Amino acid sequence: PKYSREMNPGLWLKDYRLAYQAGGVDNDYFIIRNLSLFLADLARTWLEHLLSNKIQSQMDLKEIFMGNF
Repeated sequence: PKYSREMNPGLWLKDYRLAYQAGGVDNDYFIIRNLSLFLADLARTWLEHLLSNKIQSQMDLKEIFMGNF
C-alpha cells in the first residue's frame, strides 16, 4: 500500500524495502528513485519538495523519512 501519515513510517519503510528485495532488487539508488510511486498525498508532496541530492543511501532515507513522519 502507498504510505500515508496514518501508517507507522518505520514499519512501512521496512516493508517497502522487503518488497523490492523479494522481487530481486537490492540497489539502494533504484529503491530510493522509485519511492514517490508508493507515497500518497502529503507524503508525496513532501518528497517532491526535498532537494534532489538529499537522500543518497538507505540510511539517509530512513533517517529523513522517519524524522519527518
